[in-house]
Amino acid sequence: MLQKFALAFKTKTIEFFAEEEEEEDDDDVASIRAVQDLLDPTPEAIITDQRVVVLKPDPNPNPNPSASAPDAGTLISAVFATLSSFHAAYLRLQTAHSPLLPDDLRSADADAVSHLRRLSDLRRLRLLSPNPNPNPNSAPDPTLSAHLEAQVRENQSLLRTFDAVINRLQADIDRKDGEAAELRRRLHDADAANAKLAARLDRACAPPPEENVEALLSVGVFDSVLRDACRITHRFAKVLVDLMKANGMDLSLAADSIHSGVNYAKPRHCRYAILSCVCLGMFGGFDSYNFGCEESGIGFDDIDAKHRRIDSLRQFIEHSSADPFELISDDPSNDFSKFCKRKYQQLIHPGMESALFGTSECRESLWGALRPSNPLYESFVIMASSIWTLHRLAWAYDPVVEIFQVGRGTEFSMVYMENIVRKAIPANSKVGFTVVPGFRVGGTVIQCKVYLESVKKEV
Repeated sequence: MLQKFALAFKTKTIEFFAEEEEEEDDDDVASIRAVQDLLDPTPEAIITDQRVVVLKPDPNPNPNPSASAPDAGTLISAVFATLSSFHAAYLRLQTAHSPLLPDDLRSADADAVSHLRRLSDLRRLRLLSPNPNPNPNSAPDPTLSAHLEAQVRENQSLLRTFDAVINRLQADIDRKDGEAAELRRRLHDADAANAKLAARLDRACAPPPEENVEALLSVGVFDSVLRDACRITHRFAKVLVDLMKANGMDLSLAADSIHSGVNYAKPRHCRYAILSCVCLGMFGGFDSYNFGCEESGIGFDDIDAKHRRIDSLRQFIEHSSADPFELISDDPSNDFSKFCKRKYQQLIHPGMESALFGTSECRESLWGALRPSNPLYESFVIMASSIWTLHRLAWAYDPVVEIFQVGRGTEFSMVYMENIVRKAIPANSKVGFTVVPGFRVGGTVIQCKVYLESVKKEV
């Protein structure tokens, strides 16, 4: 019976002997032969010296799978924690590229790979535990420590991410500090260059040697500035004439009110009377150091010649490079603003202003009707600026440039006068009126421009 049982289970039997596992090879061979004799004995043979054989099933590698498998909540938490850690590591990996930080790059790469391996382990653990939900009454889950460890790793990854962001922000701060330092250096260089230019300007405005001033102040310089002033004055007079014609004013009546009883060669020559009014009005007070401003009580003899020349030359240079409109708007109380105000009120008297702009216009501001909306504003300010500049230049000469004009009926002289009409001058011609005054620069005379009265008035 034992023989049949052994034959039936021959291929599935596991033999375990009672002896120790470290027996000698001879004993193993003897044991194997004994088993063979038991499995295949001869009929009616007597079995002697038999040995005990214990049959045991294959041991279960995990007799209680639910005892070591994590529950679903813990597993999901671990997955999300690992994903968060991987995200943080990947963010550090991207941050380490710009600027390039090799050490941080290698560390972030190693962290990302370790988190991917952790995800793979969690996936394998989920596949090996088909029933991850343990009995609520069972013992505490041994994977709780793994879940806490995952949270610790997540927090550490977040800290490393914050460190990377802080490092990047610190790098930006360092870069901004470097740019600020460079801008401060450039500002220092610009200030130094400006200081040098200011020193040069001071030397130019107030040159110590007297001969340097003489080199700048020549007749040609004054004549050039005078020509510019005359051209700009002609432009303003044309604007004024066009405005008078647009308002229906009679130019011949206006000319007769300025210089009455003058015989004009042509009717349109009455425009020269309006130009004469503008020039003589703007140049009025040219021989005064204050020139249109309030009298300060200082006479010509009380002014030190050297101080007067240096101060006038400085004002000439400064005003030549300045914007007259900004001078007026920034400081209405400066000398140039006062000059413009007084000259405008003298030139455009209330009656003429009413005819040009209507009775609704009134002097609400310091400038009266001369506001930016006024058609005369721009041309008048430019004209006033050119004449103001000429006056500052004239008082920088030694002796001071003198201004002169001739009265009506004076016989024409080619030395002191120039016919503004530019035609042949008959003998014994008489002056009708002065259009542009003349000047004496030292021993040189710059002719005044006059209109010669016609002997026979044309109809």
